[in-house]
Amino acid sequence: MRIDTQIMWLIIVLSSLPASATGNHYRTRRKPMQTEDSDLMRSFAGGLGGGGPGDGTVCDMSGEDSNSPAKKTRNHTNAKQRSSGIAVQAANEAKKANDDMKNAVKEAADKIKGEYADKANAAAKAAEAVLFGKSQVLEQLEAEVREAEMVVQEENQELITAESNAQLAAKTHQLVQQELKTLSISLKLAKDIKDASDQVYTVWQQSLADKTALLEAAQRRVNVLMRQLSEARLDYDKTKKAALSAAKAAQEAKQRIDQSECEGGSRGRRGRRAWLEYKEHH
Repeated sequence: MRIDTQIMWLIIVLSSLPASATGNHYRTRRKPMQTEDSDLMRSFAGGLGGGGPGDGTVCDMSGEDSNSPAKKTRNHTNAKQRSSGIAVQAANEAKKANDDMKNAVKEAADKIKGEYADKANAAAKAAEAVLFGKSQVLEQLEAEVREAEMVVQEENQELITAESNAQLAAKTHQLVQQELKTLSISLKLAKDIKDASDQVYTVWQQSLADKTALLEAAQRRVNVLMRQLSEARLDYDKTKKAALSAAKAAQEAKQRIDQSECEGGSRGRRGRRAWLEYKEHH
């Protein structure tokens, strides 16, 4: 913002310089011209009035009297010619002065503009250098700020972690204290249980001895029953074979009875008698 303001002021100064330079140059050039015009007018007035020093007498080549009408006419014509020459010379001098003034103004303006342009370029380069330096400093400060913010974030994270660890350690300490108290109670209870278990163990040893004796007696009883079962199975097998033989004999007898029904009652009676005897035996 400061650099833009300086450049605007520089443009305003440059725009105001040509007018002032032109006026100064014109005033400088006009003084000699006014001096020359004044000299010419004084000489012209002296020629007309004859009042100039050393001009008390005028050379008259015609020998006529200066107060004669012809002499006055010639003097008037010469005055006109001399006045016209002075006007032409003054116009030429004015034109030349105007041209010189324009050239001088242009040269001065170009020179001043060049000087101020060089100064403006130098100021712009200096401003760019300062701006570059400021940008470097700004970038460095931004990098340092980012690094500091990262460090702060890391420290905050570590602080949060440390606080969490401290809280966890406090909770763990409380749990350990409670566990220690519980273990103390459990140890006392375990001692009581041990004493009770010793008593129970003694009782169970006696009970085990009794149960062992009962088991041995039961084992002997099982052995006896197994032997009786084996004998019963053998008897069952024998009875089964006898029953199968009797059933087979009965089937054969029935077949014989069926075949001999037509032979007579005697045989029928013998068959029935044999069937009744079989039933009685079985």
